[in-house]
Amino acid sequence: MIEDNMQGEQLSLELVDKNNDAQNVIEAVLFVMSGAVSVSELAKACAYDNKAAEREVRGLMRRLELEDGALIVKEIDGKYQLCSNPKYFDNLVNVVSAKKKPELSDVLMETLAIIANKTPATRVDIEKIRGVKSDFAVNKLIEYGLIEEAGKLNVPGRPALFRPTDEFYRRFGVENKYALPRTDEAVESRISDEVKTEVKDILGTEGCEVN
Repeated sequence: MIEDNMQGEQLSLELVDKNNDAQNVIEAVLFVMSGAVSVSELAKACAYDNKAAEREVRGLMRRLELEDGALIVKEIDGKYQLCSNPKYFDNLVNVVSAKKKPELSDVLMETLAIIANKTPATRVDIEKIRGVKSDFAVNKLIEYGLIEEAGKLNVPGRPALFRPTDEFYRRFGVENKYALPRTDEAVESRISDEVKTEVKDILGTEGCEVN
């Protein structure tokens, strides 16, 4: 038992060792790449297999967490990205003229929620729930970098499939699609009812059926 505890302590120290060359290589790669990097890419940089690279990047995450410094590593849909520590956000905005993030309307949020929950989703999938055309919302979400095309559905017409981007997971602080809250039928029905009400208010079609 004592020997096991000593081995565990040794492993813990190895994971936070500042002189760990593999972790330093991973940190350098994440810094240079700036975006999210896959485990296989990190493994290639370290000349490790994927399992060893995964262990080292998690060791780096733990080390930076213990240091509580300016940088952290976040896991984003199975990839890893070097980010600034959120505790210093107010300090950064004082000196950095950052591009203002686009504000998402209710329509865009509803469309984004549908795509995230049904990924990959077609425009038809979205329109079945919202009850109206989704072209504008989809195009805007692509423009904002929150969704991307993920191939074509193998049916007549070959409709495009859409999925959330790494930027979506980073911005909303979600690791992957499995960590998202699921949309049940009751929520889908509520969204559809709200859209029908909006259309009636805009078009003045009170008393008329909106399909």
